[in-house]
Amino acid sequence: MAMNARAALAAVVAVGALAGCGPGSAATAAGPTSTANPGLTDGVTSGSGSAPDVARAIAARWADAGAPATALEVPIEFRSVEYSASIFSPGTPKAFTAFISTRRTFVVTPSSAASVEAANAAPARFATPADRALWRAEGTPDLGQAPTGGRRWTIPAGQYGFLPQGSVMTYREVAALPGDPRRLAAAVLDHLRPVAGATPPVGVQLRQLGYLIATAALTNPARSAAWQVLAALPGLRTCPSPLRWAHPHSTVVCISADYHQTQVGFDTTTGAILAIADLLLQPSPLYPHVVPGTVIESSTFTGAK
Repeated sequence: MAMNARAALAAVVAVGALAGCGPGSAATAAGPTSTANPGLTDGVTSGSGSAPDVARAIAARWADAGAPATALEVPIEFRSVEYSASIFSPGTPKAFTAFISTRRTFVVTPSSAASVEAANAAPARFATPADRALWRAEGTPDLGQAPTGGRRWTIPAGQYGFLPQGSVMTYREVAALPGDPRRLAAAVLDHLRPVAGATPPVGVQLRQLGYLIATAALTNPARSAAWQVLAALPGLRTCPSPLRWAHPHSTVVCISADYHQTQVGFDTTTGAILAIADLLLQPSPLYPHVVPGTVIESSTFTGAK
């Protein structure tokens, strides 16, 4: 029996919007479409090089940017490549781990309806050659890959949210987020607590903020506030990444907890989020045969269609 990596990772969180939702009424994509994850257009981010300093410098630049970077009340679009683990029969001698890649395109309307296209992005990878052999011995069960030719589904109005875990934060809730960091942090935590408890793990908070910045129609004051909240997370530091994003101005910040590390990579020139990833720090029964240092889950944001 397969278990998705996000479900395994999230003993305290639930699968959210980026993990995909079921079919529903069609999203109406009438009108212009704005690209999510906007970038600053001039200047470079200064700072000491510490993770909090760099994040605060980006926050200051967004605060000075003036008008909203994303037009409100129009559909927004973003694309991502999702990399995740499919785990079969954990805790048994037949356990194996495979990694799959899915290319997704989202178009989200102001009513928080969405259309989603998904297609397989790469051949499956196995944690070890023995894992591939176990998969074959079990009759090559489905790994959960999207069709190579793609598939499309819709999410009904009010049901698409811009946080990967927790309750739905709709398009219009995002548009109304305040420019005050404490109030914005409180709003994010309110959506997260139903699944993550009274004090959500700091790494989970980092993931929420990264997705919010990368995918939502934030006003510039709210985008600045989100960066300020990110900068204030305990344990935030810069770190190397095995993803090796080929970008001349990329920086990766991370928070480590328990058996894994959450990473957010971004462009220090534009302030755009490049990717979010989880890295295994120590062997875990949740990930059979996966060695420490392996990326167990990632989302790479690839811009507009």
